[in-house]
Amino acid sequence: MALNSYSTGTVTIAANGTSVTGAGTIWSGVNVRPGDILQVGDFQTVITDVTDTATLVIPPWGGGAQAGASYVVWQVSPQRFAGAQAMADVSTLVAGLNTDGFYVFVGPTLTVPDPSYGNDGQYAFQASTGKLWIKTGGAWSFIGVYKGFGIPAPYDNAHTYSINDVATSSGSSYVWINSTPGSGHAPPNATYWAVLASKGDAATVTVGTTTTGAGGSSASVANSGTSSAAVFDFTIPAGKTYGGTSTTSLAIGTGSKAFTTQAGLAYTNGARVRASSAANTSNWMEGLVTYSGTTLTMTVDKTNGSGTLADWNLNIVGQPSAGDLTSTNNLSDVSSAITAHDNLIKRGADIASAATLNLDTATGEIVNVTGTTNITAMTLTDGHRRLTRFLGILTITAGASIVLPYGLATYTTAVGDIIEWASYGSTATAIAFYPATQAAQRNAIGLNGTFVQVSGLGPTGTSSSAGAHMGVGAACQLVAPTTGRIEFEFYGQMTSTNIASGTVQMRYGAVPSVSPPSNGATTLVGTSVGSPAVGTVGGAGYNVPFKNGAIISGLTQGTTYWFDLVVSTGSGLVITLPNLQFKAKGF
Repeated sequence: MALNSYSTGTVTIAANGTSVTGAGTIWSGVNVRPGDILQVGDFQTVITDVTDTATLVIPPWGGGAQAGASYVVWQVSPQRFAGAQAMADVSTLVAGLNTDGFYVFVGPTLTVPDPSYGNDGQYAFQASTGKLWIKTGGAWSFIGVYKGFGIPAPYDNAHTYSINDVATSSGSSYVWINSTPGSGHAPPNATYWAVLASKGDAATVTVGTTTTGAGGSSASVANSGTSSAAVFDFTIPAGKTYGGTSTTSLAIGTGSKAFTTQAGLAYTNGARVRASSAANTSNWMEGLVTYSGTTLTMTVDKTNGSGTLADWNLNIVGQPSAGDLTSTNNLSDVSSAITAHDNLIKRGADIASAATLNLDTATGEIVNVTGTTNITAMTLTDGHRRLTRFLGILTITAGASIVLPYGLATYTTAVGDIIEWASYGSTATAIAFYPATQAAQRNAIGLNGTFVQVSGLGPTGTSSSAGAHMGVGAACQLVAPTTGRIEFEFYGQMTSTNIASGTVQMRYGAVPSVSPPSNGATTLVGTSVGSPAVGTVGGAGYNVPFKNGAIISGLTQGTTYWFDLVVSTGSGLVITLPNLQFKAKGF
């Protein structure tokens, strides 16, 4: 039977490091345990500790620095054998049983605990009666009954009751108090029962009168009926109100203004009040006030209109916010234009890539676009702008709702590319393009000298005699330059577990007209190019180097092309291509 293993996610390890950091891992006590073996490439080491679901501890790592590498955890820890775990569990259980004070349980038919059980200081408990004993000087000493009240139920003459059982009868509830369980003793027999709650006399409560009392007085209630037929009469004081008027003659202006007004208003010191003319409400002044008796004193800090008036209406108003903008000033009255701008231009939540990318749903003008779903259409309301940063590799195709930079028909993003979009009508136009690297920019506009190199490819091998794709086209891509020429090559080694012959043929295709094929696909797509590499592997441990290359011309500028290998074998054995390398350049 094959060894069990776990390999979800990737790992990062520093050279000579003692810590392994996982990405997308779940290193639980089931998946990974101390004593398991970690393998990255051809190097193995023992796992000494599992810190959490994404961190392992190992001896100093001798396999060189690893970043985002594939791995395997071989689940061979001694902790995985049933005998070791079972003994650990038994030791824990025995330790618990040896704890002093563990209860001795007394059967329901016994009146006292068995004197041969227990040690001094240990307790005995009888669940049926709630009785509790403690062993002292080698003998059991009765402490008392520790039993909660039973669930109330109507008295049953045939039922056997014991201490703290509860029964109801004729509207009252009773609790059994006799130390001897028994039946046939109906409450209220005081030898066996104590009253827990007596039945009350019936009564009625009605609402009588409700009277408004003087403002500022206390609320009160009085019973004008009897104890068994209560009639409650309520007196509720009148509440204070805002508002008020004043005939004090005052000129509109800032500073302290004292108004004579009504007493008993609801204003408190620090309230903000506006005094406006009854004849012309456009004439007003407002500010914070103090209020006592019939005098309301306002510190005016805001006014409108002019004149000396004596027909004031007083009303509570809200406190103006910092800045207190006026709409007709069109934001010219902000204290800091740059700060105001930065407050308006916010980064929103990430949005996922989709065939139709809806930028109207963005919660800010600046957003990250996650995922790798290719984009063929966009939604952006006329006049709106968005700044997008792409966190995945995907292809954007120009169309009725998308205009790409430099007149490109398609553009494949690099991680970190930034494109600014502005909508004209219903078309999202890329008005600014900020590639993550200079190479990405040259790739985008199709300049001569574009170049890409990919190493460390390790596709799954094949035993197909007709040929199967290695599926590296998603990683091996280049945008055609202005000349329409690309030179590319693959180089690596053919390996097998036995003597086997293999053929390696190159193929390419345009994105998105022909999607890059997957690893192992036997339906061949794209265009075959160049001469095949043919070799015979001498068996396990033998490698046959190969190198395949070609120059392609007549390609469409700005179009992304993928490059892949098709492997076939005439021996029926699996041919693999470990450590496959790829490079291409436009010229």
